[in-house]
Amino acid sequence: MIKIILECSDFMKDCGFSYAICGGYALELYYEKKIRPHGDIDITVFEDDRTKSVEYILNKGWNVYEHRSDWVDNKNNSWLRRITNPHDERLAKLNVVWALKPNCTLIDINPKSCDNHIYSYEITSTEQLHFDFFEINFNKRENGNFVFDSFSSHGMYITRELNKAVLYTDDGIPYLSPEVKLFMNSHPAYLKSDYHKDKSILDFDTIAPLLAKESREWLVNALETVYPNGLERLTQLKKWIT
Repeated sequence: MIKIILECSDFMKDCGFSYAICGGYALELYYEKKIRPHGDIDITVFEDDRTKSVEYILNKGWNVYEHRSDWVDNKNNSWLRRITNPHDERLAKLNVVWALKPNCTLIDINPKSCDNHIYSYEITSTEQLHFDFFEINFNKRENGNFVFDSFSSHGMYITRELNKAVLYTDDGIPYLSPEVKLFMNSHPAYLKSDYHKDKSILDFDTIAPLLAKESREWLVNALETVYPNGLERLTQLKKWIT
């Protein structure tokens, strides 16, 4: 088992709400082998547990930040806003927050000008080596389903039963199922991103051929629904359905 994931699991063991490892580590938990280096750890938490999750992290002595990006003069200006109160009214509108342990080795942060709770930051390594950072993605659940709100098309929602969307290792660590992760990584934003593109392709080429028939059929149907004009990955997936 991956040491950094075990440390994350130990950190979350008493959280009292549902979560799951997502990102590239979720695929490795399914594959039970290392696929590639990882820039960080990602977990998913349901939207109705936003307040509870932030409160839990703050009570652990970690810091929580809103990650913001503004485009100025065609340049990306990214910065962090520290969240000190789990009942912060702006929290309800966020899809993602960052959790940093004090003296985090992955991200160096500094106060930005004299603005209160606003920080500039620098990512100091291309691979996370210590469990002192993780990203929390807030997702929706409804009627026993994992709901892909942000990946819907023309008002249509993609769903996956919770017991199929979230799997567990033999050690009881929850993680997003591979078909769910590959669906999310098929978004054009990932395939066009310099940071995500190569990772997304490697993940797909490694894991997609291993999917069970039902999982592959769900993925094909989800991608056809969201991308009715076609997607290169659909052609590959359909070849493997027997």
